[in-house]
Amino acid sequence: MAEDLYKVLGVKRGASAAEIKKAYRRLARKYHPDFNAGNKTAETKFKAISEAYEVLSDEQKRKNYDLYGSATPPTGGPGGSGPYGKQWGGMGDFNFQGFDFSSGGGQGGGKQDFSEIFSDLFRGARNEQQSTTRGPQRGQDIQHSITLTFMEAIKGMTMNFKIDRSMVCTSCKGFRQVKTGKKTTCTNCGGNGKQKLRQGNMVFETPCRSCDGRGYFDSKSCDNCDGAGRRPLAEKIKVNIPPGVGNGTRVRVPSKGEAGLFGGPEGDLFIITKVDEHEFFERKGENLYCQVPISFVEATLGAKVQVPTIDGSATIKIPPGTQTGQKFRIRGKGVPALRGEQTGDQFVEVRVQVPRLRDERSKELLREFETLNPENPRENLHVSQ
Repeated sequence: MAEDLYKVLGVKRGASAAEIKKAYRRLARKYHPDFNAGNKTAETKFKAISEAYEVLSDEQKRKNYDLYGSATPPTGGPGGSGPYGKQWGGMGDFNFQGFDFSSGGGQGGGKQDFSEIFSDLFRGARNEQQSTTRGPQRGQDIQHSITLTFMEAIKGMTMNFKIDRSMVCTSCKGFRQVKTGKKTTCTNCGGNGKQKLRQGNMVFETPCRSCDGRGYFDSKSCDNCDGAGRRPLAEKIKVNIPPGVGNGTRVRVPSKGEAGLFGGPEGDLFIITKVDEHEFFERKGENLYCQVPISFVEATLGAKVQVPTIDGSATIKIPPGTQTGQKFRIRGKGVPALRGEQTGDQFVEVRVQVPRLRDERSKELLREFETLNPENPRENLHVSQ
Protein backbone atom coordinates (compact mmCIF):
# COMPACT_ATOMS: atom_id res chain seq x y z
CA MET A 1 0.00 0.00 0.00
CA ALA A 2 1.37 3.40 -0.99
CA GLU A 3 2.35 5.73 1.82
CA ASP A 4 -0.11 8.51 2.64
CA LEU A 5 1.09 11.66 0.85
CA TYR A 6 -0.06 13.86 3.71
CA LYS A 7 2.08 11.86 6.13
CA VAL A 8 5.02 12.13 3.74
CA LEU A 9 4.86 15.93 4.07
CA GLY A 10 3.94 15.78 7.75
CA VAL A 11 0.66 17.72 7.40
CA LYS A 12 -2.98 16.98 8.20
CA ARG A 13 -5.48 16.16 5.48
CA GLY A 14 -7.19 19.49 5.98
CA ALA A 15 -3.96 21.47 5.64
CA SER A 16 -4.10 24.67 3.61
CA ALA A 17 -2.09 25.19 0.43
CA ALA A 18 0.23 27.52 2.35
CA GLU A 19 0.85 24.88 5.03
CA ILE A 20 1.62 22.25 2.39
CA LYS A 21 4.02 24.58 0.61
CA LYS A 22 5.74 25.47 3.88
CA ALA A 23 6.15 21.80 4.82
CA TYR A 24 7.60 21.00 1.41
CA ARG A 25 10.12 23.87 1.58
CA ARG A 26 11.35 22.65 4.95
CA LEU A 27 11.69 19.00 3.91
CA ALA A 28 13.15 19.77 0.47
CA ARG A 29 15.88 21.81 2.07
CA LYS A 30 16.62 19.04 4.60
CA TYR A 31 16.75 16.10 2.18
CA HIS A 32 17.87 17.69 -1.09
CA PRO A 33 20.66 15.57 -2.67
CA ASP A 34 22.85 18.65 -3.10
CA PHE A 35 23.05 18.92 0.67
CA ASN A 36 23.31 15.15 1.23
CA ALA A 37 25.89 13.98 -1.27
CA GLY A 38 26.00 10.20 -1.51
CA ASN A 39 23.15 9.71 0.96
CA LYS A 40 20.76 7.28 -0.73
CA THR A 41 18.24 7.52 2.11
CA ALA A 42 18.01 11.30 1.73
CA GLU A 43 17.69 10.91 -2.06
CA THR A 44 14.79 8.47 -1.64
CA LYS A 45 13.14 10.75 0.92
CA PHE A 46 13.52 13.74 -1.38
CA LYS A 47 11.90 11.83 -4.23
CA ALA A 48 8.96 10.89 -1.99
CA ILE A 49 8.31 14.44 -0.76
CA SER A 50 8.59 15.78 -4.31
CA GLU A 51 6.02 13.21 -5.46
CA ALA A 52 3.72 14.18 -2.61
CA TYR A 53 4.05 17.89 -3.27
CA GLU A 54 3.53 17.48 -7.03
CA VAL A 55 0.07 16.05 -6.23
CA LEU A 56 -1.02 18.00 -3.17
CA SER A 57 0.01 21.40 -4.60
CA ASP A 58 -2.32 20.94 -7.57
CA GLU A 59 -5.95 21.57 -6.66
CA GLN A 60 -7.45 19.03 -9.08
CA LYS A 61 -4.87 16.33 -8.39
CA ARG A 62 -5.34 16.75 -4.66
CA LYS A 63 -9.11 16.44 -5.05
CA ASN A 64 -8.66 13.25 -7.03
CA TYR A 65 -6.22 11.87 -4.48
CA ASP A 66 -8.63 12.58 -1.62
CA LEU A 67 -11.44 10.81 -3.50
CA TYR A 68 -9.67 7.92 -5.17
CA GLY A 69 -6.25 7.65 -3.55
CA SER A 70 -4.64 8.68 -6.83
CA ALA A 71 -3.82 11.92 -8.58
CA THR A 72 -6.01 10.78 -11.51
CA PRO A 73 -9.49 9.23 -11.48
CA PRO A 74 -9.63 5.43 -11.95
CA THR A 75 -10.84 5.48 -15.56
CA GLY A 76 -9.44 2.06 -16.27
CA GLY A 77 -10.11 0.59 -12.83
CA PRO A 78 -7.57 -1.28 -10.73
CA GLY A 79 -5.07 -2.83 -13.11
CA GLY A 80 -7.29 -1.82 -16.07
CA SER A 81 -6.20 -0.85 -19.52
CA GLY A 82 -7.45 2.74 -19.44
CA PRO A 83 -5.01 5.64 -19.63
CA TYR A 84 -5.00 6.03 -15.84
CA GLY A 85 -5.33 2.42 -14.80
CA LYS A 86 -1.65 2.11 -13.98
CA GLN A 87 -1.89 4.78 -11.28
CA TRP A 88 -4.91 3.37 -9.50
CA GLY A 89 -4.19 3.09 -5.79
CA GLY A 90 -0.76 4.75 -5.96
CA MET A 91 1.59 7.19 -7.65
CA GLY A 92 3.25 4.69 -9.96
CA ASP A 93 6.82 5.27 -11.09
CA PHE A 94 8.10 8.82 -10.66
CA ASN A 95 11.20 10.48 -12.03
CA PHE A 96 12.45 13.99 -12.51
CA GLN A 97 12.64 13.79 -16.30
CA GLY A 98 11.43 17.07 -17.73
CA PHE A 99 12.04 19.12 -14.60
CA ASP A 100 14.20 22.18 -15.18
CA PHE A 101 14.00 24.24 -12.02
CA SER A 102 15.76 27.15 -13.67
CA SER A 103 12.79 27.75 -15.97
CA GLY A 104 9.83 26.35 -14.02
CA GLY A 105 7.27 23.74 -15.00
CA GLY A 106 6.56 20.29 -13.65
CA GLN A 107 5.66 16.78 -14.60
CA GLY A 108 2.15 16.08 -15.82
CA GLY A 109 1.33 19.73 -16.54
CA GLY A 110 1.10 20.69 -12.87
CA LYS A 111 0.31 24.33 -12.23
CA GLN A 112 2.79 24.74 -9.37
CA ASP A 113 6.02 26.48 -10.38
CA PHE A 114 8.83 24.48 -8.74
CA SER A 115 11.41 27.04 -9.88
CA GLU A 116 9.99 29.56 -7.42
CA ILE A 117 10.42 27.17 -4.52
CA PHE A 118 13.93 26.06 -5.44
CA SER A 119 15.01 29.63 -6.13
CA ASP A 120 13.91 30.57 -2.61
CA LEU A 121 15.38 27.37 -1.23
CA PHE A 122 18.89 27.93 -2.55
CA ARG A 123 18.75 31.67 -1.99
CA GLY A 124 18.17 30.83 1.66
CA ALA A 125 21.11 28.43 1.61
CA ARG A 126 23.33 31.13 0.14
CA ASN A 127 22.17 33.67 2.69
CA GLU A 128 22.99 31.21 5.48
CA GLN A 129 26.39 30.58 4.01
CA GLN A 130 27.08 34.30 3.73
CA SER A 131 25.94 34.88 7.27
CA THR A 132 28.52 32.38 8.50
CA THR A 133 31.36 33.34 6.18
CA ARG A 134 30.81 37.02 5.37
CA GLY A 135 28.65 38.42 8.11
CA PRO A 136 30.15 39.50 11.45
CA GLN A 137 31.32 36.53 13.48
CA ARG A 138 31.85 36.80 17.22
CA GLY A 139 35.09 35.29 18.47
CA GLN A 140 35.03 32.11 20.52
CA ASP A 141 35.10 32.22 24.32
CA ILE A 142 38.13 30.94 26.23
CA GLN A 143 38.11 29.05 29.53
CA HIS A 144 40.95 29.05 32.03
CA SER A 145 40.89 27.03 35.29
CA ILE A 146 42.54 28.16 38.52
CA THR A 147 42.84 26.71 42.02
CA LEU A 148 42.27 28.95 45.05
CA THR A 149 42.78 28.41 48.75
CA PHE A 150 39.68 28.41 50.91
CA MET A 151 40.36 31.91 52.22
CA GLU A 152 41.28 33.33 48.80
CA ALA A 153 37.90 32.21 47.49
CA ILE A 154 36.01 33.74 50.40
CA LYS A 155 37.87 37.04 50.59
CA GLY A 156 38.56 37.54 46.86
CA MET A 157 41.83 38.62 45.29
CA THR A 158 43.52 40.02 42.20
CA MET A 159 45.44 37.61 39.99
CA ASN A 160 47.79 38.05 37.04
CA PHE A 161 47.40 35.70 34.08
CA LYS A 162 49.17 35.01 30.84
CA ILE A 163 46.72 33.77 28.22
CA ASP A 164 47.20 32.64 24.65
CA ARG A 165 44.46 33.94 22.40
CA SER A 166 44.18 35.67 19.03
CA MET A 167 43.99 39.22 17.78
CA VAL A 168 42.46 40.62 14.60
CA CYS A 169 44.92 40.69 11.71
CA THR A 170 46.14 44.25 11.24
CA SER A 171 46.30 43.86 7.46
CA CYS A 172 42.89 42.46 6.57
CA LYS A 173 41.07 43.61 9.75
CA GLY A 174 39.63 40.14 10.20
CA PHE A 175 38.11 39.89 6.71
CA ARG A 176 40.70 37.35 5.47
CA GLN A 177 40.99 39.15 2.13
CA VAL A 178 42.82 42.27 1.02
CA LYS A 179 41.90 44.42 -2.00
CA THR A 180 44.05 44.00 -5.09
CA GLY A 181 42.96 47.18 -6.88
CA LYS A 182 41.75 45.31 -9.98
CA LYS A 183 38.87 43.06 -10.94
CA THR A 184 39.31 39.52 -12.20
CA THR A 185 36.43 37.73 -13.90
CA CYS A 186 35.18 34.65 -12.08
CA THR A 187 35.98 31.63 -14.24
CA ASN A 188 33.37 29.51 -12.51
CA CYS A 189 30.39 31.57 -13.73
CA GLY A 190 32.02 33.45 -16.60
CA GLY A 191 31.28 36.76 -14.96
CA ASN A 192 27.47 36.56 -14.85
CA GLY A 193 27.32 35.68 -11.16
CA LYS A 194 25.11 32.64 -11.68
CA GLN A 195 25.64 28.95 -12.06
CA LYS A 196 23.47 25.98 -12.97
CA LEU A 197 23.66 22.95 -10.76
CA ARG A 198 22.47 19.54 -11.89
CA GLN A 199 21.48 16.65 -9.66
CA GLY A 200 20.36 13.70 -11.74
CA ASN A 201 17.61 15.04 -14.00
CA MET A 202 17.14 18.21 -11.97
CA VAL A 203 18.64 21.52 -13.05
CA PHE A 204 18.44 24.68 -10.99
CA GLU A 205 20.14 28.05 -11.06
CA THR A 206 21.81 29.61 -8.03
CA PRO A 207 24.19 32.49 -7.34
CA CYS A 208 27.78 31.48 -8.08
CA ARG A 209 29.36 29.98 -4.99
CA SER A 210 32.87 30.98 -5.99
CA CYS A 211 32.30 34.73 -6.27
CA ASP A 212 29.11 34.95 -4.15
CA GLY A 213 27.13 36.08 -7.18
CA ARG A 214 29.29 39.12 -8.00
CA GLY A 215 30.85 37.69 -11.16
CA TYR A 216 34.34 38.92 -10.34
CA PHE A 217 37.09 38.99 -7.73
CA ASP A 218 38.76 42.17 -6.52
CA SER A 219 40.70 40.77 -3.54
CA LYS A 220 43.09 38.00 -2.57
CA SER A 221 43.85 35.97 0.53
CA CYS A 222 45.71 37.99 3.17
CA ASP A 223 49.41 37.08 3.27
CA ASN A 224 49.90 38.48 6.77
CA CYS A 225 47.55 35.92 8.41
CA ASP A 226 47.45 33.32 5.60
CA GLY A 227 43.77 34.08 5.14
CA ALA A 228 42.83 33.26 8.75
CA GLY A 229 41.84 36.81 9.69
CA ARG A 230 43.57 36.40 13.06
CA ARG A 231 47.08 36.40 14.50
CA PRO A 232 48.31 34.61 17.68
CA LEU A 233 48.60 36.79 20.79
CA ALA A 234 50.17 36.04 24.19
CA GLU A 235 48.79 38.58 26.62
CA LYS A 236 49.25 39.34 30.31
CA ILE A 237 46.05 40.40 32.04
CA LYS A 238 44.95 41.25 35.58
CA VAL A 239 41.72 39.69 36.83
CA ASN A 240 39.75 40.54 39.96
CA ILE A 241 38.35 37.41 41.62
CA PRO A 242 35.32 38.59 43.63
CA PRO A 243 34.75 37.45 47.23
CA GLY A 244 32.58 34.37 47.61
CA VAL A 245 33.49 32.29 44.57
CA GLY A 246 33.13 28.54 44.91
CA ASN A 247 33.85 25.36 43.00
CA GLY A 248 32.84 25.84 39.37
CA THR A 249 32.22 29.58 39.57
CA ARG A 250 32.68 31.27 36.15
CA VAL A 251 34.28 34.69 36.40
CA ARG A 252 33.72 36.53 33.12
CA VAL A 253 36.39 38.80 31.68
CA PRO A 254 34.79 40.64 28.73
CA SER A 255 36.52 40.82 25.33
CA LYS A 256 39.51 38.70 26.31
CA GLY A 257 38.58 35.69 24.18
CA GLU A 258 39.39 34.92 20.56
CA ALA A 259 39.24 37.67 17.95
CA GLY A 260 36.10 38.05 15.86
CA LEU A 261 35.94 37.87 12.06
CA PHE A 262 34.36 40.10 9.44
CA GLY A 263 33.91 42.92 11.94
CA GLY A 264 32.54 40.71 14.71
CA PRO A 265 33.37 41.34 18.40
CA GLU A 266 35.89 39.44 20.48
CA GLY A 267 34.80 36.54 22.64
CA ASP A 268 35.08 36.52 26.43
CA LEU A 269 37.46 34.87 28.87
CA PHE A 270 35.91 32.74 31.62
CA ILE A 271 37.94 31.95 34.73
CA ILE A 272 36.70 28.65 36.23
CA THR A 273 37.52 28.40 39.95
CA LYS A 274 38.37 25.33 42.02
CA VAL A 275 38.58 25.82 45.79
CA ASP A 276 40.68 23.80 48.21
CA GLU A 277 39.07 22.39 51.35
CA HIS A 278 39.73 23.88 54.80
CA GLU A 279 40.88 21.97 57.86
CA PHE A 280 38.38 23.72 60.17
CA PHE A 281 35.54 25.22 58.15
CA GLU A 282 33.06 23.45 55.89
CA ARG A 283 31.21 25.57 53.38
CA LYS A 284 27.60 25.03 52.28
CA GLY A 285 26.47 27.83 50.02
CA GLU A 286 27.03 31.09 51.88
CA ASN A 287 27.08 29.44 55.33
CA LEU A 288 30.08 28.05 57.20
CA TYR A 289 30.04 25.10 59.59
CA CYS A 290 32.57 24.04 62.20
CA GLN A 291 32.91 21.90 65.31
CA VAL A 292 34.27 23.26 68.59
CA PRO A 293 35.14 21.16 71.66
CA ILE A 294 33.97 22.29 75.11
CA SER A 295 34.82 20.84 78.51
CA PHE A 296 32.50 18.83 80.75
CA VAL A 297 32.39 21.69 83.23
CA GLU A 298 31.62 24.30 80.51
CA ALA A 299 28.80 22.17 79.22
CA THR A 300 27.43 21.54 82.71
CA LEU A 301 27.74 24.99 84.27
CA GLY A 302 27.67 27.12 81.12
CA ALA A 303 30.42 29.42 79.83
CA LYS A 304 31.52 31.96 77.25
CA VAL A 305 33.70 30.41 74.57
CA GLN A 306 35.92 32.00 71.92
CA VAL A 307 35.36 30.56 68.42
CA PRO A 308 37.55 31.13 65.32
CA THR A 309 35.92 32.95 62.38
CA ILE A 310 37.16 33.79 58.85
CA ASP A 311 38.15 37.27 60.01
CA GLY A 312 39.31 36.59 63.60
CA SER A 313 37.17 35.23 66.41
CA ALA A 314 33.79 35.62 68.08
CA THR A 315 32.32 34.76 71.49
CA ILE A 316 29.42 32.38 71.90
CA LYS A 317 27.47 31.76 75.09
CA ILE A 318 27.17 28.14 76.19
CA PRO A 319 24.10 27.71 78.42
CA PRO A 320 24.20 25.27 81.40
CA GLY A 321 23.36 21.69 80.46
CA THR A 322 24.54 21.95 76.84
CA GLN A 323 24.73 18.61 75.09
CA THR A 324 27.08 17.32 72.38
CA GLY A 325 25.76 18.18 68.92
CA GLN A 326 23.97 21.39 69.86
CA LYS A 327 24.46 24.16 67.25
CA PHE A 328 24.92 27.87 67.75
CA ARG A 329 24.64 30.55 65.05
CA ILE A 330 27.00 33.48 64.62
CA ARG A 331 25.21 35.84 62.24
CA GLY A 332 27.12 37.55 59.44
CA LYS A 333 30.28 35.46 59.80
CA GLY A 334 29.75 33.31 56.73
CA VAL A 335 30.60 33.83 53.05
CA PRO A 336 29.68 37.01 51.15
CA ALA A 337 27.16 36.35 48.38
CA LEU A 338 28.39 36.80 44.81
CA ARG A 339 25.17 38.62 43.95
CA GLY A 340 23.76 41.11 46.40
CA GLU A 341 25.10 42.44 49.69
CA GLN A 342 24.07 39.60 51.98
CA THR A 343 26.55 37.50 53.93
CA GLY A 344 25.97 33.99 55.22
CA ASP A 345 26.21 32.82 58.84
CA GLN A 346 28.58 30.58 60.77
CA PHE A 347 27.15 27.56 62.60
CA VAL A 348 29.10 26.12 65.52
CA GLU A 349 28.46 22.56 66.68
CA VAL A 350 29.82 21.84 70.15
CA ARG A 351 31.35 18.53 71.16
CA VAL A 352 31.48 17.83 74.92
CA GLN A 353 34.77 16.27 75.98
CA VAL A 354 34.64 13.88 78.96
CA PRO A 355 37.63 14.35 81.30
CA ARG A 356 40.03 11.55 82.14
CA LEU A 357 40.30 11.44 85.94
CA ARG A 358 43.84 11.21 87.26
CA ASP A 359 43.26 10.99 91.05
CA GLU A 360 40.94 9.39 93.62
CA ARG A 361 39.73 12.73 94.97
CA SER A 362 38.22 13.65 91.60
CA LYS A 363 36.48 10.29 91.43
CA GLU A 364 35.02 10.78 94.92
CA LEU A 365 33.68 14.19 93.93
CA LEU A 366 31.97 12.72 90.86
CA ARG A 367 30.39 9.93 92.93
CA GLU A 368 29.13 12.54 95.34
CA PHE A 369 27.81 14.57 92.40
CA GLU A 370 25.97 11.47 91.13
CA THR A 371 24.43 10.89 94.54
CA LEU A 372 23.20 14.49 94.70
CA ASN A 373 21.97 14.45 91.10
CA PRO A 374 20.54 10.97 90.41
CA GLU A 375 19.76 10.55 86.73
CA ASN A 376 19.38 7.52 84.41
CA PRO A 377 19.80 8.61 80.74
CA ARG A 378 18.54 5.17 79.59
CA GLU A 379 15.36 5.26 81.61
CA ASN A 380 13.11 5.58 78.54
CA LEU A 381 15.15 3.25 76.36
CA HIS A 382 12.97 0.25 75.47
CA VAL A 383 12.94 -2.25 72.61
CA SER A 384 9.56 -3.51 71.37
CA GLN A 385 9.09 -7.28 71.47
